[in-house]
Amino acid sequence: MKLKPIRYFLLILWPYFFLFPFVLKILEPGNDFELYYFVYKKYIFEFLKAGHIPFWSPVEMGGYSLVLNPLTQYFYPLAWLFYLISFFIGELTEYTFTIYTLSALSIYNIGQYKLLRKFNIDYKIALLSVLITCEGLRLTELIRFPNALHAAAWFPWILLGITTATTKGNFKKSFILIFIPLIMLMTAGYPYFIFYGFMLFFIYFVFFLFEKNKKFLIFEENINFQSNVKYFLSCLFPALLSMLVCSPWLIKISELMKYTRGRNNPDITFSYIGSSNFIEQLGSWFYPPFSVAEGWYYFGITISVLVIFFILTNLFFLKDQKKNKLLIFLFIIIILINYQFVNPKESLIFEFFWNNIEIIQNFRFWERTTIILVPIYSIIIALSLINFNKYIYGYPPYSKNNRSKFNKIIYLIIFSIFLIQFYFIFYSNYENIFWDSWQLKRIDFIENILPKPIGFFAGLYKNFIYPLTLLFFLIFYFFIRSKNNIFLRSEKTVLITVFLFSSLELFFLSNIQWAIPYGYYDRGYKKLNLSKNYNMHNKNPMEDLNNAFNKKSVSLEKSGSEIHQGNTYYRHNKSFNINYIGNWGMKNHTLLFDKYFYENGKIKFHINPENKKKVLHFFAMDKQAKRIFFTESIKYKNIYEFVENSMFNQNNVLIERIYYNGDKIVLKVNSNKNGWISFIDNWDPGWVAKLNNNITKIDKVFDTYKSVKIEKGQSIIEMEYLPFSSTYKLFNIFF
Repeated sequence: MKLKPIRYFLLILWPYFFLFPFVLKILEPGNDFELYYFVYKKYIFEFLKAGHIPFWSPVEMGGYSLVLNPLTQYFYPLAWLFYLISFFIGELTEYTFTIYTLSALSIYNIGQYKLLRKFNIDYKIALLSVLITCEGLRLTELIRFPNALHAAAWFPWILLGITTATTKGNFKKSFILIFIPLIMLMTAGYPYFIFYGFMLFFIYFVFFLFEKNKKFLIFEENINFQSNVKYFLSCLFPALLSMLVCSPWLIKISELMKYTRGRNNPDITFSYIGSSNFIEQLGSWFYPPFSVAEGWYYFGITISVLVIFFILTNLFFLKDQKKNKLLIFLFIIIILINYQFVNPKESLIFEFFWNNIEIIQNFRFWERTTIILVPIYSIIIALSLINFNKYIYGYPPYSKNNRSKFNKIIYLIIFSIFLIQFYFIFYSNYENIFWDSWQLKRIDFIENILPKPIGFFAGLYKNFIYPLTLLFFLIFYFFIRSKNNIFLRSEKTVLITVFLFSSLELFFLSNIQWAIPYGYYDRGYKKLNLSKNYNMHNKNPMEDLNNAFNKKSVSLEKSGSEIHQGNTYYRHNKSFNINYIGNWGMKNHTLLFDKYFYENGKIKFHINPENKKKVLHFFAMDKQAKRIFFTESIKYKNIYEFVENSMFNQNNVLIERIYYNGDKIVLKVNSNKNGWISFIDNWDPGWVAKLNNNITKIDKVFDTYKSVKIEKGQSIIEMEYLPFSSTYKLFNIFF
């Protein structure tokens, strides 16, 4: 019992030890980590320090909801704990955000360990299996997607809750283990994994509806299983309650998606992006460069050999291994179902689900469904370690009589994997843009900073690390099979050696995938110094927003061809932003922007000079930038007419901005005419308006920006973003 704290201490700290280049500031996460996740944490944190909880972001994509954008993790409890800790530390940086991201692996480790122990797996085996799993490329690949890693961290906890629900007297325990992790999963800010997770949970739940499966897999003293009805209710009740708790947010997200570009009823081919076929999936197990990035499903050659050996021997050569056979069967079922979504082009069932479940029409990169295999694969790894240990020491069912047969199976597996690797390296024409642009660049970086002899060996990783690793395993295998060697003196030594061998094999690959050298941004590798660009420590961020009203958002000439795709450089830069991100942002805003600035995918500069001035003025891209316009109407054919009318009436109206904090704007207007006051900031159903303290309608100018009708004289206009105002009204009706 005294050892238990040490076990959990190891489970929590191992990700930080194994991934120490990130902890010691040698490497930092690259790809989407900085531009799509960190910026939100930084932006929200600075406003929190100023005493304001921001709901709306006016500084990106023409205005977009912070509270409904999944990337912000707005309702994720651990995110707010992170803000609290950052508040006491005094800062929130890329480094502290990295530490927060790695904490998801610690959460995963504890949940997976407890799940393995639920299957009566020895704690030593359980520990080693969990630590190896968290080292694998499938989980470490997600460091670039902090939200995804935090979502995946709760999978084993929910499986543990379902397992616990099978036995009597555990209702409270199973309720907590399902209810809380489900809330965590649904608020972690990665909608993909919510749907994928429920696929896994449903399969796993159905598996335990069968009495034989329960008896074989769950071993506890004096165990009494629930009836299927009570088991069903024990799982259903916390699941429904968690969805009810999260429903206001999830419903509003779904509502917002209707107005978001590229996410509103796309063609089914949208879901084919990043799909992978059977050969690519096979490659991910033995040769990661052959698989698409989201399919890097590699836990090391050592583990691949042991798992295949376990599956083959237990399915075809060993009798009375019912528990193992059941788990292998479950594993295969999940793999087969998973593959139907990994490769939607050739799937037998994907189109049916796509046509009947609207939410999945917004998803792409379906190879990410491989994440659901991780918790089950960890169980298989644990059983494979047990199986290999029995084989090495000749324990039943591996008797001396059938020893040679199993030796041949080992050699056959090794030889087969070598042939697969040989084919991938020398005969395959497949090019992996992710591997070439990220992994190999990181390897080049390592080669250049290391002494030449060591750098040479690092360079071997580019193509030959996998067959070399297989060769090392073969040498290791011969060594442990030799008589009177040190490894056979203790049963722990073989297991520990396998673990160390796997860790050494995975260390380099898991650390460098999607990583960049620490200080990458500070050394000017990006066009803008992002680390300093959104540092608001010296100023109140609300003051920055108000100052930005009369400053241009971005210069078309300076941004050149990157005004469309490179707009992430301008996100959350303390000024207004009219750009957007490819297939993200308010649909009507992006279409309007494209209409005036793009032609055949390229920026057009040949607009009539006078018209160009008007467009730049409308989008706050000139020196006379402004965000508020008065016009006699909001029904104009184009921006030119809108701006002309505004300029014509500029002496007929006086507009004073009384208050603005990003979520709320208060204007004092004195006008000689009836007309509309338009705020060039995107509309959203959560925006409400008051005119002279009375609720009034918000009209849309160019079908995307906010506008309020006024009469001549003095008016006080208030526009405020209350994303859940409709929910509040619904609760008022009932209660």
